Amino acid sequence: MRVLIFVLPIALLVAYSQIVMKWRTLSSSDTIGMQNLDFFARMLKYLSDPVILSAYVAALLASFAWLYVITKLPLVVAFPVYIGVTFFFVIIGGWVFLSESINIMRLASVLLILTGIIIGVKN
Repeated sequence: MRVLIFVLPIALLVAYSQIVMKWRTLSSSDTIGMQNLDFFARMLKYLSDPVILSAYVAALLASFAWLYVITKLPLVVAFPVYIGVTFFFVIIGGWVFLSESINIMRLASVLLILTGIIIGVKN
């Protein structure tokens, strides 16, 4: 349980950053003129978007929090939990906020990962 308490906020911040970046890049590419911009102009446009900047701030905060977590927990426990929980949140967030599909294989993958996390944390 201690592992989840440490890792959960980090996973939420990372999932937020990934979902928001995907959402904003999709909505920005629909805007008139974005398709005609070259790579660097498009990146500058993204970097001036306050919502995308919030995603980068969330990822930076998650990185700093991760530095703290790995001083308190064994890496062989913390890292798999972090990856698995983040994977779960991104799939659910993509489904809820981006209308991405969840098929039976993706659902089975998430269930297997979460089962592995539960087994791994108990030992």
